[in-house]
Amino acid sequence: MNYVIFNGKLTEECDVYISPNDRGFRYGDGVFETVLIHGGRPYNWDFYWKRLSQGLAAVRMNLDISALPSLCSELLLANNFKAGLLRIQITRGVGGRGYLPEKSIPPTLLIETMVLPAPPNAITLWLSSYAKISPKALPVNYKICQGMNPTLARIEAAENNCFDALILNEAGQICETSSANIFWLKDGVLYTPALSCGVLDGSIRNVIIRLSPYPIQEVAVGLEALKNAQSVFITNTAHKIVGIRELKPLGISFNSNDLAKQMLHLLDTDIARRTLN
Repeated sequence: MNYVIFNGKLTEECDVYISPNDRGFRYGDGVFETVLIHGGRPYNWDFYWKRLSQGLAAVRMNLDISALPSLCSELLLANNFKAGLLRIQITRGVGGRGYLPEKSIPPTLLIETMVLPAPPNAITLWLSSYAKISPKALPVNYKICQGMNPTLARIEAAENNCFDALILNEAGQICETSSANIFWLKDGVLYTPALSCGVLDGSIRNVIIRLSPYPIQEVAVGLEALKNAQSVFITNTAHKIVGIRELKPLGISFNSNDLAKQMLHLLDTDIARRTLN
């Protein structure tokens, strides 16, 4: 038996009903977070809490989330969940025909536990033909439910036998992949795109910036920055750190395994230390 938290109550997953009129279903009107769980405890919770709070404000949802920590703990205990992902999704709820929501409608809250996907080996990226949505168009630094842009990019990558897609912004600057932040090592400096490029403010991105034994530079640069990079890796909560073997169709290759293993060791050590009971 698997439980979820639905609108503040512990509920069997099979008993959850979300209205077809829910604005999350109709318009992608909401925000979400995916939290890494280790040893039955969330890792980097303060970061997720802050990003969720700021994301709600960015989409103009005024919601008291003070009960979330206790609700998440209740769900982890009910499912005896020790390792994996905790997904929190909040939509604006049911109400309003068309894009203008009704005022004071109750939001929809769903909290789930999810197993981690199998970790991939060093992977190939496809240079997407889709540009990242500008932060002037949507608050893309947060986890917003509107996901058509990365969906199309990921489909395009799969059609070209690649694991993920590298997405540039409209200025042609390196941004991120469909579901991960990106780093590259060049001449002893570790680079990653600046948030001003339209990058998701990623949890593992922030941890790598904190833990890196290399000097970090957050930059706004084009593809030429990758041409002489020694190693490239991507980061997200589900896969943590994965080395990149090649960027297609440009045919740019990287030797990324050693760096990816080094950074993953630092991350796993930090996860274990910060989730000790």
